[in-house]
Amino acid sequence: MERGRWGCNAAGVTEIAAGRLVLRQVGTEQARVLLSGGTPAGLRFAEGYPSRFTLEVMERVVAGDELGPYGPYFMIRRSDGAVIGEIGCGVAEGSDTGHVGYSVVEPCWGQGYASEALRALLAHVLAQPGVRRVVALTLVEHRASRRVMEKAGMRYVEQRSGVEDGEQVELVVYELIAPAHAAP
Repeated sequence: MERGRWGCNAAGVTEIAAGRLVLRQVGTEQARVLLSGGTPAGLRFAEGYPSRFTLEVMERVVAGDELGPYGPYFMIRRSDGAVIGEIGCGVAEGSDTGHVGYSVVEPCWGQGYASEALRALLAHVLAQPGVRRVVALTLVEHRASRRVMEKAGMRYVEQRSGVEDGEQVELVVYELIAPAHAAP
């Protein structure tokens, strides 16, 4: 899972259907309430929410770094309306490549939610004009995150060194190419 910037681009969508989930864009006021220890109006949280990653994302939203048409989005479980994580994709201005990141709270791991959310977000982002591919990175040893990417249709590209929380780590890179740009 990449912890990069979600970014800003063309006009955004505030809600995306994602199987058993709905992806709902995070607003600045919601992020402020969450960071103050409250629960934003109209939301409820799954066990384990918010995570440390959630709080990092919300800090960036409040700072103005994280609002864009491709997220971040709350992952909201349809069955009970609980927020179980976040997902988003950033495409730097002038680039045709998006960078996706996501997080699901631990009590909800292994239930396919991340794969459903990632599939829906990838379909949305890759349908936008000017977006040719989306990439995601995770630590080599994060097999579950790698499976999420593979189930969402992404393919392994390479392994490379990187820095995570100030430490040198080994990462794997996955990508998905927009259908209009895929090789025959």
